[in-house]
Amino acid sequence: MNVPFNDLSRIHKPLVNDSFRIFKEIVNESQFVLNSYVKDFESDFAVYTNQKYSVSCANGTDALELILRALNIGIGDEVILPTNSFIATSIAVSRCGAKPVFVDNDEFYLIDVNSIKKRISKKTKAIIAVNLYGQMANLKQLSNIAKKNGVYLIEDAAQSHGAKDIENKVVGDYSIAAAYSFYPGKNLGAWGDGGAVTTNSKQLMKKMTAIRSYGSEKKYYHKYFGFNSRLQPFQGVVLSKKLKEINSWNNERRNIANTYNDVFKNNSRIIIPQVFNNNSHVWHLYVLRVRNRNKLIEKSLENGVETSIHYPLPIHRQKAYKEHPQFNKKIAKADVFSKQFISLPIFPKMKESEVEKVVDTISKLA
Repeated sequence: MNVPFNDLSRIHKPLVNDSFRIFKEIVNESQFVLNSYVKDFESDFAVYTNQKYSVSCANGTDALELILRALNIGIGDEVILPTNSFIATSIAVSRCGAKPVFVDNDEFYLIDVNSIKKRISKKTKAIIAVNLYGQMANLKQLSNIAKKNGVYLIEDAAQSHGAKDIENKVVGDYSIAAAYSFYPGKNLGAWGDGGAVTTNSKQLMKKMTAIRSYGSEKKYYHKYFGFNSRLQPFQGVVLSKKLKEINSWNNERRNIANTYNDVFKNNSRIIIPQVFNNNSHVWHLYVLRVRNRNKLIEKSLENGVETSIHYPLPIHRQKAYKEHPQFNKKIAKADVFSKQFISLPIFPKMKESEVEKVVDTISKLA
């Protein structure tokens, strides 16, 4: 038996017939841009995230850029973000003309509060807290830092659909806005690309709604410099259907993570992921640290278990940022951890026998 890193078909097959029926209706109506299915999903997602507004868009990177542009962040401004993240976090900043300032992560693999305090300056306009791997960052403290310094707190929630903290606060409660990705492999994933922003600010919502459509509030009249970033109606259909299942799927992820933790915590060769302040983790990824990472990946695959790395190279070491003043500079934890990270299979409808094989294989080979 081989265990895939992910198998999306298991949750998609039950959705096919009804989704295709609605797809046919969309084709018959031929309203393909921002139709009722997109608007319905936006309303449903705002309710699910307990925020007043949801603005959908083409992908998670655009979602971040919508927030930044709506906040007038651009040339001459700095935005603090963790280097241990997917590069989309910083690309959104760079596309606005602002400068990303890279900081370290803590032992929870989340943005390090003390690193932020050292890097904040008069040019800082925002902090992007990445809720990495499925858990919320230290948003309460980050919110206090942001308020004290007069900067915006933005959440990159691409991996944290449904996450909460110990006080039952949800993604978006501490920040001006949260950016979501609906890339297929996310906890809430489309059948293609998709993204959204949630916020409690009506003013921000209106501006982002215009910016995603060429900066237009009224057809052919353009108030802002915008771009084209709209969620397709077919994705609205799929996401609305999947939204009804996400809590159940997140619980499945938690059960798998608990099984992994119970076994691996007693293995001295493995460092299991830590949950910050007993937060409600949604386990988009289950990321271990081991010293023999590359060998473990190779041997695990030979034994039928597919793994991955999130992420093998911190953003400040990516060649895309070779002109950045922090390029290839030492950032302590991120540099070390990136050489040790290994992500194990964790996905809804994963079979008990598959979980057992992962446990046995990693325990034997680590």
